[in-house]
Amino acid sequence: MRYMPLFFDVAGREILIIGGGKVALRRARQFSEAGARLTVVAPEILSEFNGMPETTLIRRGAAIDDLHENFTFVIIASSNTKVNDTIAAACRDKRILFNRCDSFSDGDFIGGSIVVKGDIICSTVSGGIPAVSKYLQSRIDSLVRSELVELATVLNEIRPQVKASGLPEAAKADFMARWVTDAVLDRIASEGIEKIREEITACL
Repeated sequence: MRYMPLFFDVAGREILIIGGGKVALRRARQFSEAGARLTVVAPEILSEFNGMPETTLIRRGAAIDDLHENFTFVIIASSNTKVNDTIAAACRDKRILFNRCDSFSDGDFIGGSIVVKGDIICSTVSGGIPAVSKYLQSRIDSLVRSELVELATVLNEIRPQVKASGLPEAAKADFMARWVTDAVLDRIASEGIEKIREEITACL
């Protein structure tokens, strides 16, 4: 396994995006929705970037001087291979983590395909084969039922009570796991989440 799957808290973090086209826009939206602060550098920038919160647009060609230590990540999404080569080499020299959209193996990390439902976030990578990613996304999307999202919200709310219950760690894990079943999800669909919430709370 070459890549370690990780989820980063990027809220308030500075992210540099090189490129202003569709690929750059897709990545920018993902980081923006996660609360990051963006700087986008490109000669031409799609109008969809306008109004994106906490985003600075710089309409010119990217340069090595655009890289500085305040950036947590750099997303290289230009359509100019020479520019991408230059920025990628500079990121390596400056030890700034980067993702290169036109050659994912040249970068430090990959932004996988994402399915987000409530607090549930699922991400997959498929070795650069979009058809596999699309297949996985469709299967995951159908798997993450709305009832599961509701249940995850409730379990997250009562988690502090479980942690403070005094039960052994294994018992705490078993308590949470007993509610995450198809049978419980079916009950949520027919009886509603509040009924299940009452039962969970009564067991604490």
